[in-house]
Amino acid sequence: MSWYQLLTTVLLLIQVGLNYGLDSEPEFNDLINRRRRRGTSTGQCSGAKTCSECIKTHYTCKWCKDENYDASRCQSDLNQDLGSEECVEWVFPQSSIEPDETEFGPIIQVKPSAIKITNLRPGEERNISVTVKSSKDYPLDVYYLMDFSYSMKEDLTKLKELTSNIIDNLRDISSNYSIGFGTFVDKPTAPYAKTEPGQIERPCDNCQAVHSFNHELSMTSGDGASQALMDRLNSLSISSNVDNPEGGFEAIVQAAVCSNVIGWRDPARKVIFFATDAVFHVAGDGKLAGIVEPNEGVCGMSNNKYTRSLNQDYPSIGQLNDILIKNQVIPIFAVTAQMQSVYRELSDHLTQLSSVGKLSDNSDDVANLIKDQLESIVSSTQLNPQAPQGVTVTVVPKCSGTQEVMGNKQGCSNVKIDEEVSFSVVVKVEECKPAEEANSYSFNIEVPGIATIPITIDMTCDCECEKDQDSIFKNSDKCNGAGDLICGACQCHAESYGEYCECNQTQGKNKTACIYAKTGSICSGDNNGKCICGQCECIQPSRDNYQRWGEFCECSNYECPRNEDNQICSNNGYCFCGDCDCNKTANGTPKLSTDPQYTGKDCGCPVSKEGCIHPETGLECSGPTNGECVCGECQCKSDHYGEYCDICNNCGPLNCTLYLDCVECVYGKYDDDENAWETCNCPKSTTLSIDDTVDTSKLGRHKQCGIISYEDNCDLVFYLHYTDRGLTQQRILDEILIDRELDCPSQPNIIAIVAGVIGGILAVGILLLILWKIYTTIVDKREYTKFLEERSKAKWNTEISPVYKNPVTHHENPLSPRSPSFVYKKPDLPELPDYPSSVTEFSRTSSGTNNQLPRRYNTGDFQNRDLAPAPVEEKVINTAPPPPTKTSPDDASQSIDIASNMGDFDDILEDIQSTLSRDTVLSNPSVAGRAAPYPPPRHPGATPPNRNPRSSAPPLPQRKVLPVPDLPARDYKTLPARREESREGMEGYLESDL
Repeated sequence: MSWYQLLTTVLLLIQVGLNYGLDSEPEFNDLINRRRRRGTSTGQCSGAKTCSECIKTHYTCKWCKDENYDASRCQSDLNQDLGSEECVEWVFPQSSIEPDETEFGPIIQVKPSAIKITNLRPGEERNISVTVKSSKDYPLDVYYLMDFSYSMKEDLTKLKELTSNIIDNLRDISSNYSIGFGTFVDKPTAPYAKTEPGQIERPCDNCQAVHSFNHELSMTSGDGASQALMDRLNSLSISSNVDNPEGGFEAIVQAAVCSNVIGWRDPARKVIFFATDAVFHVAGDGKLAGIVEPNEGVCGMSNNKYTRSLNQDYPSIGQLNDILIKNQVIPIFAVTAQMQSVYRELSDHLTQLSSVGKLSDNSDDVANLIKDQLESIVSSTQLNPQAPQGVTVTVVPKCSGTQEVMGNKQGCSNVKIDEEVSFSVVVKVEECKPAEEANSYSFNIEVPGIATIPITIDMTCDCECEKDQDSIFKNSDKCNGAGDLICGACQCHAESYGEYCECNQTQGKNKTACIYAKTGSICSGDNNGKCICGQCECIQPSRDNYQRWGEFCECSNYECPRNEDNQICSNNGYCFCGDCDCNKTANGTPKLSTDPQYTGKDCGCPVSKEGCIHPETGLECSGPTNGECVCGECQCKSDHYGEYCDICNNCGPLNCTLYLDCVECVYGKYDDDENAWETCNCPKSTTLSIDDTVDTSKLGRHKQCGIISYEDNCDLVFYLHYTDRGLTQQRILDEILIDRELDCPSQPNIIAIVAGVIGGILAVGILLLILWKIYTTIVDKREYTKFLEERSKAKWNTEISPVYKNPVTHHENPLSPRSPSFVYKKPDLPELPDYPSSVTEFSRTSSGTNNQLPRRYNTGDFQNRDLAPAPVEEKVINTAPPPPTKTSPDDASQSIDIASNMGDFDDILEDIQSTLSRDTVLSNPSVAGRAAPYPPPRHPGATPPNRNPRSSAPPLPQRKVLPVPDLPARDYKTLPARREESREGMEGYLESDL
């Protein structure tokens, strides 16, 4: 004993003496043994403080309710504790199965007919055996549901002709048969059908109204079935709709749920024969017509017609499946070749038993199709469990003889009449329900078309000793008066804790007894446990199936050796307190004799040596001289290799170095002498291959050798052909074969390498450019989005910026009257006689002709014009009119004919404008563009043109405009003054001409 262990024992003795007042050595040893036993409980059930908690932990856990039991009360039935044999009364509920066994008869085809499982524990699996027998003449109800859209018109005609054949085929399958008939098209509204007036009632000539589902013939049996079906078919006519999909799902649901309308029998195998040539509408398609109310899946028939089609949507595939299972109806989909793939996929999605048959274009084989599909249904048996949430049901069919497992793995096909099919049904409940709910489940296992097996499960999630008030001792002395004794264990009050409620929250806690001697830590470390009242309370890991237990929390089921894949005990054994138990499975249950056996610290080595046996020779690792089997694999000796150590490196007749000289000699002489191997001292026949290389696939057992760098870095390859003979499988060399062509290393393709490098560089560059472009685009878009967001949030100042400078520059002509620098000097003009303000008529003689003004002019018109006359220097242009007395006849001939000039006043205005613009009177663009209202000033020596077409005077020469003289300086005046002077000047010009 080390000093540390000695110190721990002394401290433990002191604690026991203080806490319990133990005076004798036997009591001390008893306490030590109790704690040691308590620490050896299995992890899966350890830690439970009450009986109910123990029972819920695992179905293998049991609770000891003896008062004086000192070991762990909650233990596994598989791994019992040291003190388990001392417990007298265990609380260990055992589940049981109570089947309702009923013998097979003409009606009963399933046994047991009902199953009740009692006391089922959480996580426990119970296996139930179910047997189904296919009896002859079992009641068979067939409902023929036909698509009555216009494309099925020919099928209806053929069906009328084959009625008797269909009835005969039903009679061959079961003499106890009945048949019904119904039709469907689609919802009688847009966009599924035409809604013009009269189109719903009569969509085509000789057609019946559009309908979702019409029940035409109830289940009819006996000799009158054929005639009843024939009469009903003859009274029916086809219908029509618009879109391609049909509303067949609505019809199937109504035919399945309206049992009283259809006339289904019970018990009976119920089959719906669904014939169509189109796809189907599903839930959600009703929104096209504004129908959003989900399909309720209840009967909505009135007078044999479905009346809720316009109020409820189409059913979904899942809803259809549930309704078929609930009502024990088996669908047979008879569709055209184009629709077979669609309905096969539908059948795969249905857990209910179903089949798909091909409906030919002319329907001549519809009678045989019905018979074949019904025989397929009758010869198939499967189970459909309808388990609620929390319950797992697994069906395993046990097909025998010619029976075959169905595609859904839940039944058998090719079942003959009076042949039984066995099923293994595994039921498991994961956990108990909440305390306020009853721990029981009820559900059915459906046998499609035959029967329903009700299943009832009663769970056990608590202990009876906790419910019985007579078994509960309040404030028991066993619990130091601080707790109640329930099911043999103390359940402490609020302020007390410990196994016997010996600890109090207000008392100090001595942690000496919690020190683990091997590590010197309290409860094997803070992450593994806590010391509470001198005892280690283990901290359970959060990961599922991981537990920690022990007196010092030193044991776990996950701190064990692992394999290379980090699997605990290689997943081949059970981890118990740091050691792998290879005789148990990973969950702690004992292995069966048929399970693979393993050994080793991590259970990674298989006990079986099958992996070491050579498949050809049957020897373990090709004999003890070649290797030995370790951990299921061959470990070869230094001179051997291979999976079975069957290849020798350089030993015996397979030593390549023994034949190098022989092979080199034969290779050089073989073309001249095929028997050169005899002269080259070869031990066996040595030949060259006929082809370039030896065909090793036809060579048998051989070893490849070679002479390295025989010629120009090329290798000479040869093969040693051998066989194993005798009981010792001794290897004997048979012959040596040499490759005719040397094995030369291939030359590198320089062009391909260069092209690849260049292409790679270009590809990388293009890729980098693309990435850069993507990056910049993303960044720019992000920045622009950010800019738009900031701009939308900004509040701009509406005042003009102090640094703003107008980009428009104004330049003014100083000679323009509009310019502020222009000074107008009024010319000296002679006084003019008074003229009337309105000139109504002027006449003047010119060449003996009287001319009269064609219009009326008002001088006021001229006075209101905002025009300034051009400044004219007095020396250059004299605007004063000449004296009348000095006018000579020559001058008279050159005088202006006012009437002539006024005859075309537009020309006069044009001349005025032209003159003013040339004389720079109106340099302002806004004024120069307007026609001048005054006649232009004339130079004294100028002769105006003769504008009178009636004048006999010769035409005057073209008027010449004088050049603009240099203008003197002008005085500045205000704009109104300049305008007034300009007006007066222009009036002077006009008066002088007149």
